[in-house]
Amino acid sequence: MKTPAQPPDAKPRYAFVDLAKGFCIMLVVWHHIASTWGIESYPLKETVSLFRMPLYFFLSGLFFKEYAGFFDFCRRKVNKLLIPFAFFFVTLSCLLPFALHYLHLRANPGASVWYSFFWKQTFPNIPVWFLLSLFWTNLIFYGLHLAVKKLVAKKFPKHTTASLVSLSVILGLVGFFLGRNDIKLPMFLASSLTAIPYFCAGHVAFRYTKILVPNRLDRWNIPFALLLFGITLALSFNAPPESVSYVSNRYWFPIWNIYLCGLLGTIAVLLLSKAIGKIPLVSYFGRYSIMILVTHGWVQWGIIKFLQENHVHWPRPVALAFVFVTTMLLYLGIIPLMKRFLPHVTAQKDVI
Repeated sequence: MKTPAQPPDAKPRYAFVDLAKGFCIMLVVWHHIASTWGIESYPLKETVSLFRMPLYFFLSGLFFKEYAGFFDFCRRKVNKLLIPFAFFFVTLSCLLPFALHYLHLRANPGASVWYSFFWKQTFPNIPVWFLLSLFWTNLIFYGLHLAVKKLVAKKFPKHTTASLVSLSVILGLVGFFLGRNDIKLPMFLASSLTAIPYFCAGHVAFRYTKILVPNRLDRWNIPFALLLFGITLALSFNAPPESVSYVSNRYWFPIWNIYLCGLLGTIAVLLLSKAIGKIPLVSYFGRYSIMILVTHGWVQWGIIKFLQENHVHWPRPVALAFVFVTTMLLYLGIIPLMKRFLPHVTAQKDVI
């Protein structure tokens, strides 16, 4: 029996990319569990924080396509990013907190929660911020790409990539220094500007490297990955606690350290993942990482609430490990349910 052919514009799946996303979504879940328990520092926290979110921006740039034009591109990103953000913001950041308040399980979130994403940029289920930020990053980069294509490529074709990289770096610097000076833009636009260089780096990697396909350098993937991890760790060793936050666009670390560690750590994760290929459970989590991203905050809250209501007093490391493992294992049931009943708001099927 023949396998149905993929649509002409469908992106092929790369097992090692799913594995890399799996590693990172598990790091995201662990970070938020630790934060919920009030743990300000844990081994490698600042090092991982430097590349945990950049990896996703890099991957988005790695798979960047123009499609049939700007409006077709926008339609696709609305389906994959904006609609999931809107749905899970309304349901899990607004409606659910009010329902829990009515049941006397949570404090009153206040009416401002409905528009908090616009300027305040802090609300229940905050991980959905990334979808909105990535949406803007895609659109901004498309604008840069189009401008370079129209204004530079025709007259100075040899400088096309250099122009794109230069413009991306400039916007990244604007975003970084907005954060450094505590200047906010609405709807996570400042964070999106800061992330543009990572997105551009992914696009350049797609054009000029063979990172997605087998090549003769793959035999060095593990040594290179370990070397890059080592450099990232050395550069971030003295980072102060909470020195990097992409959600709030806050950085208390030298700018060259931020971007260099972000890129080196990202490449290290990808090289290591490519060397391994696939770890079934981790790769599965990576393939459906959007589902974990938008819901894990409430899943872990429910588990912690259960422990508290039942007066479970384990040592903190044991409790943390239990909440983390239980959260991830629950997704073996949650992901199939979301695929079945929420495909249009989890980037599985298009709405428009």
